[in-house]
Amino acid sequence: MADWQPEREQYSTEMGDRIATNSGDAPKRSLVGPDGVVVSVTGPETPSRRRPVLITLDGRRVSERFVIDQERSILGRDLDADIKVADGEVSRQHAVLTWLNHDDPATEPICHLVDNGSTNGTFLNKKKLEAQTPLRDGDIIRVGRTSLGYFIKDERVLKLDQMLMTMALHDALTGLYKREYFFSELHREFDRSRRHSRLLTVAILDLDHFKAVNDTYGHLNGDLVLREFADLVRLSLREGDICGRYGGEEFAIIFPETDLAGASGALERIRRNVERHVIHTQDGRTIRVTVSGGAAGLDAAHRDKMDLLNDADRALYAAKGAGRNRVELILRGADEGTQPGGASRRFELDDAEGR
Repeated sequence: MADWQPEREQYSTEMGDRIATNSGDAPKRSLVGPDGVVVSVTGPETPSRRRPVLITLDGRRVSERFVIDQERSILGRDLDADIKVADGEVSRQHAVLTWLNHDDPATEPICHLVDNGSTNGTFLNKKKLEAQTPLRDGDIIRVGRTSLGYFIKDERVLKLDQMLMTMALHDALTGLYKREYFFSELHREFDRSRRHSRLLTVAILDLDHFKAVNDTYGHLNGDLVLREFADLVRLSLREGDICGRYGGEEFAIIFPETDLAGASGALERIRRNVERHVIHTQDGRTIRVTVSGGAAGLDAAHRDKMDLLNDADRALYAAKGAGRNRVELILRGADEGTQPGGASRRFELDDAEGR
């Protein structure tokens, strides 16, 4: 695998209305966000409405923001909940957040929180809620295994916060997660799956002959291929799957709660979609590419997350060696998993070979 490290990038954006002057003296200020990203903001600092917002403080969706925009909001894991929390210990309609002065945009938001008869209760600053309770800026709400911070923020600051977080976590070219965030999620999922004896599969994908694409069509068109490939991957995965850009043309996927057979289905969809997809360049040419993949499922022989990832890497190289445009699955026993269809196949890896 390539020892790839993302380059630090600087971004410039304009918030609010641009001041149209010929003197170039429009007010400009620099803000530093996550990972040291510098954002240059141009425009007047005009006041905007302040809104309540919940920010996830832990778990897979850390830093996810829920901007409150209505008088009554349901918090829970129901698909119809206004504030959706993907946590098995959270009830479908766990709690209710009420914005009492929603119709008065000039005043500071006043919000109350009440448990909605949930199974495991709602906690505010470590105390269980027994009745409707006022919220204060900086309060910590806990539902199930998930903590959410309650904050009151200016609308423009909210937009800037979200932009900075997106820059910090996502690869600028493909929009997939950066390598560092992917590894943090892999560590979290490995520990969770090992602790609770849950299924976990990890895969690595690599575009075939990508250097030839750059050499033939140029690096700008190579970037186009990477962007469209990332879009195809997103369309082929479930909401809970986690995909990151692992190297230049290498990508890695975490499949929580999924065995090898289940992951191979998603990988086959990706492989077929990439094989059939035609990429159109701005100069009228067309590009077709294929992808190879390797996957490994968590078992007792894996000592840490890198053992699991290295097995997926071995499977990838087996796919390359077997002719490319295929998916290989590593198994540690003949009774594990099922034979997938398409161009995928499995091979066994004993402990001596694997270590």
